[in-house]
Amino acid sequence: MKKFGLLLLVLSLAAMPLFAGGQEEVDIDPDEIAGTITFGGWPAADEAVEAIIDGFQEEYPNVEVEVEMMGTADHHDRLLTSLAAQAGAPDVAMIEAEYIGAFRDRPGFVNLLEEPYNASQYEDDFVDYKWQHAQSSDGEVMVGLPWDIGPLSFFYNRRMFEDAGLPSEPDEVYELLSHPDSFLEAARALTVEDQQWAIGNATDIFFGRWANRDWYDFDLSFRFDSDESLDLIELGRIMREEGLDAQVDAFDEEWTSLIGDGRIAIVPSGSWFGGFLKTWVAPDLEGDWGVIAPPLFDSTNWGGSFLAIPEMSDNKAAAWAFVEYMLANSRPQNEMFEAVDYFPAYMPAWDDPMYDEPDPYFAGQRTRRLWAEIAEGTEPTMVTPMDAETADILISRVDAGIDAGEPAQQIIDDAIEEILGATQMEREALKARLGLD
Repeated sequence: MKKFGLLLLVLSLAAMPLFAGGQEEVDIDPDEIAGTITFGGWPAADEAVEAIIDGFQEEYPNVEVEVEMMGTADHHDRLLTSLAAQAGAPDVAMIEAEYIGAFRDRPGFVNLLEEPYNASQYEDDFVDYKWQHAQSSDGEVMVGLPWDIGPLSFFYNRRMFEDAGLPSEPDEVYELLSHPDSFLEAARALTVEDQQWAIGNATDIFFGRWANRDWYDFDLSFRFDSDESLDLIELGRIMREEGLDAQVDAFDEEWTSLIGDGRIAIVPSGSWFGGFLKTWVAPDLEGDWGVIAPPLFDSTNWGGSFLAIPEMSDNKAAAWAFVEYMLANSRPQNEMFEAVDYFPAYMPAWDDPMYDEPDPYFAGQRTRRLWAEIAEGTEPTMVTPMDAETADILISRVDAGIDAGEPAQQIIDDAIEEILGATQMEREALKARLGLD
C-alpha cells in the first residue's frame, strides 16, 4: 500500500509474562491472560485497532494494548533490526505483503502452527493465497496470520466516461476494456491533450497484473516472462507513444491531485483504494466512480498484511489472544473493514449482509461482493526474499523501455538479466532451501 508519513507513539512496556516459549501450555481462561502488549505497524492500523479494542477488552479485561505506528518501510527496517539484536520488537508485529517473502524463512517469530497457537485449525477459513505466503518454504513454520487482502480492481471515473461518449455502467465498461484494441480506443476517447488522461502511467496495467508480487513460479522460473506480459507492455508502449498516460507515479502528489480533479479516468489498484478515494484522494466525487474486476487479465491481489508474534515477546499468551480475536472472528474483521477499508482475508466475514449493501460513493455498486468474488478467483502463488528487489528492477525497466519505445521482449530479457545479477546470492540460498538444482 501507500507508504504513510512517520507517526510514532512511544509507549512503555509493562508485560506480565505467562510463558517464555511457544511450546509451553497456557491457561486459556481470558481472565487469566493479563498484562500489557505492544502492537507495531503503520497507519491506518491504529484506527483499525481503535475500532475493535472495546470488544477485545470485553473478552480480555486484563490485557492492555499499546500502539506503535510508523511509516511502512521504517516499521519493517526496525523489525529487521530488532530480530537481529533480539530486542526492541513489539509483541504483535504487522508484516506487509511486499515484505512477507523476506520474513517467512527468517528465525525470530513463534511458529503459529505449534502449541499453544494451533493456527492450522483456521486454514480453511482464510484465502489460500495469503495463508500459503505466511508459511516457510518447507511448510513447517507459519510466521503470521493473514489480516487483509487487496482484490485487484480497475476503478474508473464514470463522469469522464460519459463525457467522452463511452458507456459508464460497470458491465459495459468491463466489456469495453477487456481487449487491448477496444481499451486503446476508449483511452483515446478519454484523453484530452495536456488536460486529462486515460491513466496515470502506462506501466500501471502491467503492474496491476503483477501487483501480487508473484514474479516467480515454484521452481523459481519467472512467471512474468509470458505472452500476456508482452501484450500488456505493448499496450503500455502504444499508450505512452500516443500521450494517453499522464506519466505520473502512483501516490505522488501530482497523481493524487489529477485524480481528485477528475483528470485521470482509470486507476488499477487494490480494493483499499476505495477508502483512499472516499477519504483523501477524491472525497467530493461521490457517485462519479465505478469499480470493475480486472478486464485484461485474471483475478489477482494487491497488498494486504499479516500479524506475527516475535519470539522475544514477554507476553505471548496475550499477544496470541489479540491476534486470534482480531483476525479469526467475523465481527472484529468487519468492524476494521468498515473503519479503514482493510478487506478481510478471513472468508467467514464475507457472509455478513454488509457485503451486499450498495455503496453510495460508487453510485450504489455492491463493491464488497465484487471484491469477494475477485478474491475467490485468485490463485496461490510463490513469494520469495527477492520480491522487493525484483519489483524495483522490473517496474523501472518496463517504464524506461516503454518510454524508449523498445520491443517488449527486449524489455523483459533485459530485466531478467539485471534481476539475476542483483539477486544471485538470495536465489542460490532459496534454491538450496527448496532442494532445486
